[in-house]
Amino acid sequence: MEFILSSIDMIEQEMEIMNSHPEYNVLADGKKVLDEEDLLKEHEEKPELKKERYLLRSDNHYVGIIEFIMDNPTDRKPWLGLLIIHNNWTKKSYAAKALAKYEEIMKSRNINEVRLGCFTANITGMNFWGKQGFRKVKEITFHEKPLWIMEKALI
Repeated sequence: MEFILSSIDMIEQEMEIMNSHPEYNVLADGKKVLDEEDLLKEHEEKPELKKERYLLRSDNHYVGIIEFIMDNPTDRKPWLGLLIIHNNWTKKSYAAKALAKYEEIMKSRNINEVRLGCFTANITGMNFWGKQGFRKVKEITFHEKPLWIMEKALI
């Protein structure tokens, strides 16, 4: 699994990955299909957060996207903002492999705990994060939808 730094030049690959999950797009963005403008906003939004966004590549195929920040201004913790695998490549352990690589990166940066948010309605996501050792910390409302803040200790 390779992490390839994403850029606005890779919007087409990102759109293909994101739009393979229309139900997630509705939950996260309120529409089934994201367009180039939506993804450009993702890249340009809140530059002060210093988001790191990567395309996930395996066997010369872009299979997913991961995005994270090192310092969330709300709690000063690193947050995993997005981990999504193209629908054609699910059920092949790519998400678990990407998460393992992300955790190794965090450990190499002397981080011992990471957080993420998962919409309560994202049953697949909630199950995945629980199996990966994330625990529910607090339920909040985000974009008018219930969301669990989850965290994992990296030991």
